[in-house]
Amino acid sequence: MSITTDQRLYRTCVYPLAIFMGFSLVLAFGGDAMKWDHPEAAWWQRAPEMWLYPLQTLVCGWWLWHVRKEMQWDWAMRPCLLAIPAGLLGIGLWMIPYFAGWIPDEGHGFMPEKVFGEGSTLTLAEYALRFARAAVVVPFVEELFWRGFLMRWCVDRDFPQTVATGTHSWTAYGITTLAFMLIHAPADWAGAFIYGTLTYLLVIYTKRITPAIVMHAVANAVMGICAIGFNLPHLW
Repeated sequence: MSITTDQRLYRTCVYPLAIFMGFSLVLAFGGDAMKWDHPEAAWWQRAPEMWLYPLQTLVCGWWLWHVRKEMQWDWAMRPCLLAIPAGLLGIGLWMIPYFAGWIPDEGHGFMPEKVFGEGSTLTLAEYALRFARAAVVVPFVEELFWRGFLMRWCVDRDFPQTVATGTHSWTAYGITTLAFMLIHAPADWAGAFIYGTLTYLLVIYTKRITPAIVMHAVANAVMGICAIGFNLPHLW
């Protein structure tokens, strides 16, 4: 069965985020119902996020791999090298409130060692999948949607697939940046707004989506390293 241009756009840019958000909504609204905090409870009952997040990572990763040949790759070395300092700048500004202590650690965050124990195989596996989620899956899922679909949809809602990547409009900037900001916690809104603006400028300048993916991957990898290295689990 042949796939039309608009079907390809939705399969590669919209469906991945829909799948990803589906898992997040299950955890956000059903996590407490699935959780059984009891001494006799198994780990998957006491901490449902420890299997939901890995499952989210694997399912979304499988879908991205499934549609990889339908994606319109726009890889180029120089624009992607430019994405590295952009990612470092964006996440550096984002993390300032955490390092300054303006956003206190209230016991929340990713801490699998509290469930499985320090240095256990399952703890290491959880961290590996968390990094895969943050530095591989999330950059593709989010940037393909924000820059590959939503920016173009804001320019032409009827035929977004005909809009060139990186086409500027103030509506596209406002909607994508605001939406990106609002899907994060209120404490991260300032950082998300600045980061979203930097990403928008990168896509407008390079006329490519791939640099935004690289920027996001660099930023999330650094965030994960800082979360572990500086004992800031509430960063991610």
